[in-house]
Amino acid sequence: MAPSPKTFDSDDSVLDPAIKAHIASLYYAVDNKELERWGSHFTDDAELKKGATNVKCRETGLDLVELVTKSWAVVQSRDHTVYKVFPFGANSDEVMMHGRSNNVSLDGVKSTFTWAARMHFRKAEDGSVLIDKYTIIVLLSLTASLKSRIARCERDLTMGAIN
Repeated sequence: MAPSPKTFDSDDSVLDPAIKAHIASLYYAVDNKELERWGSHFTDDAELKKGATNVKCRETGLDLVELVTKSWAVVQSRDHTVYKVFPFGANSDEVMMHGRSNNVSLDGVKSTFTWAARMHFRKAEDGSVLIDKYTIIVLLSLTASLKSRIARCERDLTMGAIN
């Protein structure tokens, strides 16, 4: 699965162009396994939350590149689609996003995750931005294969085939 181009819907009259470019670059880097480049999108003291994972870089001594490298240990490919980015207002340094991630595991099983995310950016004097807070909320979608297995189990249960 080749990663898709990283374009998304947004109100460009409100969204800071540096933030828009930064988001596109972040997802392009992670989907192309450019993990050091992905890590360069964050401040040294960035905080990342995803499910039970809550990494505060400076406090824990953990490196976000190490974390994303571990996430690649179980997949052969991933492709993020950002549907829309919602800035909190004009000149805001914070956005909400809605998107999807298609992954293929090492054994070829495909999975899809629908997600929402909140990002906070720290702006430098030169206008560049880095992410200092990133919260991801994931909603798992059942694959057709898993739906089929669940339906088979439900059918077997109603027919008394499973004790």
